[in-house]
Amino acid sequence: MRFGLFDEHEKILLRKCIVYYSAIASESTPSEFDLSNIDKVTQNQIKRELNPVLRSKEKFDLQTSQSQVKTWLADLLKLEDNEWKFLDAFREKEYHPELLFESGEILERIKNHPMALWKCSQK
Repeated sequence: MRFGLFDEHEKILLRKCIVYYSAIASESTPSEFDLSNIDKVTQNQIKRELNPVLRSKEKFDLQTSQSQVKTWLADLLKLEDNEWKFLDAFREKEYHPELLFESGEILERIKNHPMALWKCSQK
């Protein structure tokens, strides 16, 4: 976020990937994206897992970071109509990846995704 690693096109692709993998990897197809787990990260976890990989003088403000990440993700995850349609169809056991991705390499690679096809075959 801070370094602007994603341009607008990449943010759109990231959102579509999040929608896609949320559908095929979660137990139930999401109808919303709950960001509350971000608040469950503790200062002890940061101290134990993040601080060892930071530069020695770099400080990490957990509360500020949590707020910024939630704001950024809430903005990123404002879904477009076709993204909602993909999730709605997937919930109904219909697999329509073309609702997320235009024809091309990505669509070609995922049109027969085993997990997506299996989940849609389960009644």
